[in-house]
Amino acid sequence: MFADVKGPSFIFWPVGTGDTTTIVVSETEVVQIDINDKQMADEEGNEHIPIVDELVVKLPKKNGKPYLSCFILTHPDLDHCRGFADLLNRVTIGEIWHTPRIFREYEDACDLSDDAKVFRKEAHRRATLAIKNNGDPGSGNRVRIIGYSELFKPGERYEGFPQQQFYTRPGQEVTALDGADARNRFHVFVHAPFKQGLADARNETSLAMRIIIGSPGNTLRGLFLGDLSFPTLMQVFEETHAHNNEPMLEWNVLLSPHHCSKKAMYEGDVLQDEVMQEFADSQLSPGYIVASSNEFKHSNNPGDNPPHRKARNRYEEIVDEAFLCTGEVSTPDQVQPIIFSVTAKGIELDIEDYVMSESAVTTLATAIAKAQGNNAPPATKVGFGAE
Repeated sequence: MFADVKGPSFIFWPVGTGDTTTIVVSETEVVQIDINDKQMADEEGNEHIPIVDELVVKLPKKNGKPYLSCFILTHPDLDHCRGFADLLNRVTIGEIWHTPRIFREYEDACDLSDDAKVFRKEAHRRATLAIKNNGDPGSGNRVRIIGYSELFKPGERYEGFPQQQFYTRPGQEVTALDGADARNRFHVFVHAPFKQGLADARNETSLAMRIIIGSPGNTLRGLFLGDLSFPTLMQVFEETHAHNNEPMLEWNVLLSPHHCSKKAMYEGDVLQDEVMQEFADSQLSPGYIVASSNEFKHSNNPGDNPPHRKARNRYEEIVDEAFLCTGEVSTPDQVQPIIFSVTAKGIELDIEDYVMSESAVTTLATAIAKAQGNNAPPATKVGFGAE
């Protein structure tokens, strides 16, 4: 099993205001949703984890190399793909999932980050192999495209792509993981992106999913909605109700959309109660809400980026167990992810005594030393989760 977890788990890493979630499915199967490997060397204190270093050490091994069953990119903003090039270089990634948006940017990718460009190049390489093989190109080369797309039309980039195996639309489910039938331990229901959102802003074309891990009768359910805002979130709920798919909204853990942005439930300064009622109605017990963000200010000024205190207040009104923020659970003295595991006892929350790998400790210590004007890491490793 992935180090430091008690069973199938959701791990929310402290990476600043950005998304980095690891899903441990089994001893040999790990899924990564987004990555934001951000070293805040300009800060005197640092509660962020060097996530690529950590994954390299703690992932299962396959043929002697760290192995990630699947990397899922919800959308190509930098705070969701920062560090992907490094991850791809150091880890074997069985399959990658993405929405068509990564290919709807300008061909010169002028507004894509370097990591997003690397992701796009890798996705294209894998899709080209799938077309060439007229089917499954095998582990390390698999790619799944999620959402409506014109890429498959005659004369377009992906004409001949094996859609039956590797193309998923909203309202469909995925139960395979890097070529293996994982339906007894891994289930994904895709809620978005929608067809009419193809040309929308990146945030509104985010991949939105409900994910189940665990074993039959003993599961952990998470709702992951990318950076969607109120209108698109309501479309998710309305489409689900229209098709009588309400169970596909149920969650024990809700990752608050867009790092706890108030745009999830406010239009301007007007609270939209219906979206909060939808979140409340689909919550299971126990229920937790997570903000993947820096710590909250006591109040926000107009124009502030998330996280927003107003949004947190609304979530705290509906949550069953607790609202948790990655940037508040983790501190410079104890770098700590938020971990939810499903065990024989049920769903357990672990926010204590996490031990970082030695390589991550060294990387973090070096970043802090630079912030203090010293380019050399401390002679002894203290704090930052080290024993």
